[in-house]
Amino acid sequence: MDIPQLIHDHPEITIFFSMFIGHLIGKIKIGHFSLGSVVGTLLTGLVVGVAYVPDIPEVVRWAFFDLFLFAIGYSVGPQFFSSLKKSALPQIIISVTVNIGGLLAVIGCAWAMRFDTGTSAGLLSGSLTQSAALGTGISAIHELNIGPAEKDRLSSNVPVADAMTYVFGDIGLILLLVVILPAIFKIDLKKESADLEEAMRTGSSDDSESFFKIANKETLRAYVVTSTDFIGKSVKDIETQFVANRVYIEKVQRGGNLQTVAPELILNLGDIITIAGWRPGFIQGVEKIGPEIDSNEMLSVDHSERQIFVANKEIVGKTLSEVAKQGRGLFLKKILRGPTEMPLLPKLELHHGDILYLMGSTENLDRATKIIGFAESDPHKSDLAFLAFCVCLGTVLGLLSFHVGDIPLGLGSSGSILVVGLIAGWAQRRFPKVGRIPEPAQKLLIDIGLIVFIAVVGLKAGPNAVDAIKAGGVMMVAKILFAGAISTLVGPILGFLMGHYILKQNPALTLASLGGAQTAMPSLNALQDASESKILALSFTLPYAIGNILLTLWGPVIVAVSRLWQ
Repeated sequence: MDIPQLIHDHPEITIFFSMFIGHLIGKIKIGHFSLGSVVGTLLTGLVVGVAYVPDIPEVVRWAFFDLFLFAIGYSVGPQFFSSLKKSALPQIIISVTVNIGGLLAVIGCAWAMRFDTGTSAGLLSGSLTQSAALGTGISAIHELNIGPAEKDRLSSNVPVADAMTYVFGDIGLILLLVVILPAIFKIDLKKESADLEEAMRTGSSDDSESFFKIANKETLRAYVVTSTDFIGKSVKDIETQFVANRVYIEKVQRGGNLQTVAPELILNLGDIITIAGWRPGFIQGVEKIGPEIDSNEMLSVDHSERQIFVANKEIVGKTLSEVAKQGRGLFLKKILRGPTEMPLLPKLELHHGDILYLMGSTENLDRATKIIGFAESDPHKSDLAFLAFCVCLGTVLGLLSFHVGDIPLGLGSSGSILVVGLIAGWAQRRFPKVGRIPEPAQKLLIDIGLIVFIAVVGLKAGPNAVDAIKAGGVMMVAKILFAGAISTLVGPILGFLMGHYILKQNPALTLASLGGAQTAMPSLNALQDASESKILALSFTLPYAIGNILLTLWGPVIVAVSRLWQ
């Protein structure tokens, strides 16, 4: 097989090959650390680009990067805007401190070591583990008033510096949050998390606790009422008796006719009832109602799972304990806030845009949907016209910039598309009939948009990357690695000092906020494993949303600032 000819005729094969090998590399895991598919794809693209130089049009990488930026903004928009309130001010301050501290550290290191603009941009995206900043940095370089050859050289230096510093960006942050800071400040992650969980359970009722006993599977059974202990009792009386295991009467048949089930309905001798609930409830007294029967009619209950978005003002700010009182016949499996699964605790407050995964009958789910907000009308359909319009709008708004010397001042197309995505995601949760892009589609746009962009960046940078490393030598590599380590650690350290000494925040929650601000999902996983609790996710989601926005916007900023010493 003539491989060079194959690549010449089908250059797209190099993109998919880089993605394939990159994902295999990304799956290699050592403890909590793995390179991930993005860095794996970048490294593979660089190697393939050195061996073969595929002719891939520029429009390919920018089209996919635009999709990625819009999807990122769209996905974090609801969480970002809904959390901008007084109670969230400490997390906002910590997040901004981390992000500005990281930017200043990158600027300081790049200036001290006289890195060129491309290396400076790669230092930022790699050390702060924000691949979107790699794209916005390259985009800003292409806006500079410099020659095409210089643009190509600087653009090629971005992924090289990114790949060099990304590894410590992940490992260094995890060590800082899980080992170093807890050791220095004597933070017992397990105890702090246990105390937080206990505080969020105090005063809760059996009803609210049973709302989310997700460890037990739901069961349906039918019984004939024969026990005198239950004859003459109301539906509400029986459900209250077994509230700890969330037992509900779904159907009542009397004399061959189905009755309308209401809390005040009185059960008679010989009634056939269908009970739904968690399994333990059926071995703790339910069988005393009477003999169990097998009835297709009574056991045919239309139970399903539904994703319901929190949108109604009456529900926003309510705790799960309060919501559980309106949750008759419903079972909560999980709650997502952005990409993060929340701990199911009675005092967890619901935010606008949270997604509740509820199980129950169609009737009960319809009732819950009206109370909570809305459900996706068609989870398999995306509003592509809305997506295309927003990307076009962002691109046009990005043209609103001006130059000072060779430095462009403005959001640029990348920053504008991100901002449009933020607003679009926020607006869609308030007007759900327009612009709906289901969660799986958002994730696909984010994954495929970024990974194709990264693959093309690596393929195009490969030849120049070798020249850059040869020209800089071992000393340049050492400088980049050293600068990357400093840039990774400065922001989180400043953020911790701010949270611990000035804002007086819980130290464990502060650590999770630092990981969120640095958009490092592996750090949350490491903290949850170390604390043996999911409660630290409470302080991760808002900083994660803020970090995704600010760190992405820092790409053009570092490009503009670095021109001052070129």
